[in-house]
Amino acid sequence: MTMRRVLSLLLGMLLLITLAACGAGTAREPPPTPTSVPTATPLPTPTPTSTPTPTPTPTPTPKPTPRPTATAVPLPPGTPPAPVTRGKVVLVSLSRQWLYAYEDGRLAFANAVETGMPELPTPTGRFSVLAKQRDITMISPWPKGSPYYYEPTHVNYALLFASGGYYLHDAWWHVKFGPGANVPHQLPDGRWETGSHGCVGMPIPDAQRLFFWADLQVPVVVVW
Repeated sequence: MTMRRVLSLLLGMLLLITLAACGAGTAREPPPTPTSVPTATPLPTPTPTSTPTPTPTPTPTPKPTPRPTATAVPLPPGTPPAPVTRGKVVLVSLSRQWLYAYEDGRLAFANAVETGMPELPTPTGRFSVLAKQRDITMISPWPKGSPYYYEPTHVNYALLFASGGYYLHDAWWHVKFGPGANVPHQLPDGRWETGSHGCVGMPIPDAQRLFFWADLQVPVVVVW
């Protein structure tokens, strides 16, 4: 009996071992839990800060400057009225021995002159500036021995205003200008002089001013 129990115990133990071995073979380990890769957290996109646009300073609209209305300027006492009221014009008075320059009816300037002697008077009438010449030499059309002959003479500023050689020019050799300058007169030093050969002469500064002021075709009016 004892051997049978021992054998039974051995068989039982062997059966348990076999069942345990079979159970271990069919059992499955649960699949490993995949290690989750941490998802990269996206960096927040920076919201651009808008630079405040400076408010432009409003530029004031310039208002047009009103043009001054041309008003008649009273002429000095004794000044003759302008021959024309528009543009430039030169007036020469033989009786006054005076030149007047007007622009738009207003006196621009005036100065004393000497005009033609009684034997060779300055022509009267309406003329215009035909030519402007600098540094010219005037040659006498009269031969030597004539009472009207003169040596070749240099002139700085000359405006031809009538055919035949009639000029408005500087007469630097002349001493007296103004009333009585066109007729024979005695100078303080005892010398005598008379008017021109028909031109309208004046001191150099006055001739220079007239030369640069007067344009070609500017009217020249010569009155008694």
